[in-house]
Amino acid sequence: MDYPVLQLAGVTKVYTMGESQVHALKGIDMEIAEGEMVSVMGPSGCGKSTMLQIAGCLDKPTSGTVRISGTSAGDLDDKQLARIRNKHIGIIFQTFNLLPHEDALNNVNVPLQYSGMSKKEGKEASARALQAVSLGDRLHHKPNELSGGQRQRVAIARAIVNQPAIVLADEPTGALDQSSGREVMGILQRLNAQGRTIVVVTHDKDVANYSGRIVELRDGRIVGDRAVRSKVVTSAEIDAGGRAGPPAAGQKICVRCGFGNRPRAGFCANCGFPLEVAPRISDTIIRRMVGLEVDCPYCGTPNRPFARYCISCGGAMDDALKARPVGGMRP
Repeated sequence: MDYPVLQLAGVTKVYTMGESQVHALKGIDMEIAEGEMVSVMGPSGCGKSTMLQIAGCLDKPTSGTVRISGTSAGDLDDKQLARIRNKHIGIIFQTFNLLPHEDALNNVNVPLQYSGMSKKEGKEASARALQAVSLGDRLHHKPNELSGGQRQRVAIARAIVNQPAIVLADEPTGALDQSSGREVMGILQRLNAQGRTIVVVTHDKDVANYSGRIVELRDGRIVGDRAVRSKVVTSAEIDAGGRAGPPAAGQKICVRCGFGNRPRAGFCANCGFPLEVAPRISDTIIRRMVGLEVDCPYCGTPNRPFARYCISCGGAMDDALKARPVGGMRP
């Protein structure tokens, strides 16, 4: 039997805030078939990002069922969910979330470190993924040596390196100029033409029109679902963006969202991320954002992203965010 690659049935999500409740999703029913490119569109606060997080198994619904290729996510434990996310789902973030002090190849290789693939095979797969997004000549460039559009291409390569069944993109053009955004949507179209299932969350109707189907959300409910004739980006445009030059000299580039800030800025004017922190601290912040393990600042043991104390030595994990960790809870 052929199952939809993604199915949401009666999905609700309720957040409790003090004595009040916020109903973010109010009974979502949606099926996405293998090979579709779908945009989920709606204004801010309509529930589209919540729906994406639930579809990507990053959050659990209050009620309802989420199935990935026929497998019910609600029947899986934490380890099985982590395996589903690693093997079957690729996620692209609006703000890239690249490790700032690693080159493009190592950023793309991160998911493969948890897949059991050998180091050599991982590097080869990462290089192929970067070539697929027209960055084959930027393997060893770090994020601050790439333009905003190129950084998003690295994020896309990271999302597809494990050959997932579905790629979820959360406002993938939100931190980009119009030209770079068009190139990124062209890359997603190219991946879709190669057989990948793509789901894009956006508030922008122009971006949504690059897909072949648009699902509209309002106030936590689906109010529209229609096929559209998608706009097409040429291969020449996609490849030209991959050859774009580095950011303008003198700017302080935010490693989270790629925004170019004034040279003396302490925090990003676009997303508020700190610009002047030690490399180890910025790496820790980014790793937590993308759900990766964080090394203990005392013994180096990998821990869950938001662990309070190290599973090995008992050291306080929040000290990984301090310039010089001292003290901390020790055994």
